Amino acid sequence: MLKKVALITGITGGIGSIVAQEMASKGYSIAGQFLHPNELLSELTKKINASGVGFKHYQAQLKNEDEIERLVQSVIADFGQIDVLIHLAGVSHSNISWKQDKSSWDEIISINLTAPMLVSKAAIPHMKKKGEGNIIYTSSIVAHRPLPGTGAYAASKAGIEGLTRVQAIELAKTGITINCIAPGYFNAGMINSVDENQQKQLIENIPNGRLGNPQELAECILYLCSTGGKYVTGQILHVNGGLFI
Repeated sequence: MLKKVALITGITGGIGSIVAQEMASKGYSIAGQFLHPNELLSELTKKINASGVGFKHYQAQLKNEDEIERLVQSVIADFGQIDVLIHLAGVSHSNISWKQDKSSWDEIISINLTAPMLVSKAAIPHMKKKGEGNIIYTSSIVAHRPLPGTGAYAASKAGIEGLTRVQAIELAKTGITINCIAPGYFNAGMINSVDENQQKQLIENIPNGRLGNPQELAECILYLCSTGGKYVTGQILHVNGGLFI
């Protein structure tokens, strides 16, 4: 039996690398998209290769539909299938909404909303042929409890939740589930750009009293890809320590 293959975007991010390692530890072969190589990539390669599963990484610009098409075709050529698609690539620029310049707005919408749609568009036909698959988008607590200056980011994440629900209905009879995780604040990824005082304020507002661990997020994703998640589709899974209830 062939091992299942997970295509993960944003694999060189703090959360993406942890999710990739956890998926690999459960036997998934990993196809990882990245834009800029960093020190995590070589470290991640060693760790996943040591787990004994297949691993290939692909440099691709998600603003470009042709590059997205080539990415998916390369994964199919290398692995023969895509069983799980996890969208973790994302960007954020803070600015008051009515002062937001269009170029920053366009970049956030392009990477956080349009790119996931295009990657799924390229992958779904292959999943339909197989008769099964899992697609997991990434929203954010910010879509539900926004902060000043997060207009473009919040809009992009609210949009991805809408796409999740629509695609879940469209693909309900194909064996493909479409779900979305909405993380709160975790001790990896974008939180590193938040200054220490603001981090402290964020933590004070979290009922659990701490930042999340990326491992916890990875295990939620694994649940959605498991047998237990087969009857779960069109859902937004909030993982935020009680910050949004």
